[in-house]
Amino acid sequence: MTSHESVIAWLVPTARGTNADKAVNMPENFFKAVATTSAPYLDSRLPNLILSRPQKALQITFDQTPKRPGRFTLGTDPRSCDIILPTLPGVARQHCALSFDHEGRLTLEDFSEKGTQVWFDWESMGDKVDYTWTLSGTSSAQRVAIDIQGLRFQLIMNECPGRDAAAHKAKVDAFCTQPPWGEALSFDWARRSVAPVLPLFTKEPLFRHIFVKGLADDHANGEIYLWNMARPWEPMVKAVAAAA
Repeated sequence: MTSHESVIAWLVPTARGTNADKAVNMPENFFKAVATTSAPYLDSRLPNLILSRPQKALQITFDQTPKRPGRFTLGTDPRSCDIILPTLPGVARQHCALSFDHEGRLTLEDFSEKGTQVWFDWESMGDKVDYTWTLSGTSSAQRVAIDIQGLRFQLIMNECPGRDAAAHKAKVDAFCTQPPWGEALSFDWARRSVAPVLPLFTKEPLFRHIFVKGLADDHANGEIYLWNMARPWEPMVKAVAAAA
């Protein structure tokens, strides 16, 4: 179970039965979905509307390893995104990303064609393209909502009074300095073997190379793919041979 100190924020659908609610329940988001009653602080920040209150939220934590270091990407492409959104008009394959700025404040960056809206209470600038919002530490807003072309989530940041500020800053610094995946590979990875039994769901990638034989009579030739055993549900990636 994830400790409270490891939680960055929750993305909560603004109402049950909406497209955002369907996104939370997509199989691709299974490991990030939690009950809205799973954390007392989360439960206390949600309106007490029994009929429309969503049952699940997406929990974003420091324990999760994003596909791109230092940011959680939202979009429709499961190969490049950490939070998968349903395919809807205007929702890009890589639409926006949650990250931290140099002061450790949570931010949202849009890099889509149609844009994203961020609401601070009842104020919004509408759809903004190629824009970055600072979500924490600068506004007195009681409620922050993110609208991704109709996919509307309430963002609840983990700002519980009991949180250890120093420990949180250390986690932010470590998260922002994660090395790219390529640095986890040794220079001679192609000549080394990874043990067949590896711990799953670790923070660092654990690659195993898989040889795929050629088809028909061409069994001698084939291709090598990389499989990250720390995230075995993700597709393998074709290895590119180094230039001689």
